[in-house]
Order: sequence, then structure tokens, then C-alpha cells
Amino acid sequence: MRYHVRNAAGEELVVPTLRDLHDLYTHGFLTDDDLVRSETATRWVRAGAMPALHGVREKRADARLLSVLLAAAIALATVVGVLL
Repeated sequence: MRYHVRNAAGEELVVPTLRDLHDLYTHGFLTDDDLVRSETATRWVRAGAMPALHGVREKRADARLLSVLLAAAIALATVVGVLL
């Protein structure tokens, strides 16, 4: 099923599959406020309110947290290595 996406500027995009829509949302090309509707629907829904996209933003936040923790661990190991 195809999906239609409309951003705040009124520009529209047709996305061929739900997987493609998910990937665009995951990589930040779609915001929570972009409007989405399936080709069979008449009602637009905010991307951030779509059940199919629920949890994607939390996963991205977890990846950022992991990166920060890894950088902190490297910095700590470097400091300890210099002090010894």
C-alpha cells in the first residue's frame, strides 16, 4: 500500500511501502508533525501519532545515549591511562 506524506510547506510525497515510510521517519526525513495518509484513506494523520511508527523516536534516542556513554567511557579510559 502506498502512503501520501505532506509537510508543513504543503509539499507532498508518495511513499511506496510502509517499510519505506518507517525508514524515512527513522532517519529524520519525516517529522512528527508531517501528515500521512494511506492511499485508501481520506483522513490525514500526524506521523508522530501513527501506531506503525510508534517507538521509532525512542529507539533513535537510545542510540544517541549509547554513543554518549561510549564516548564517556573512552574519555575515562584515556584519563586513567594518562594518570597511570
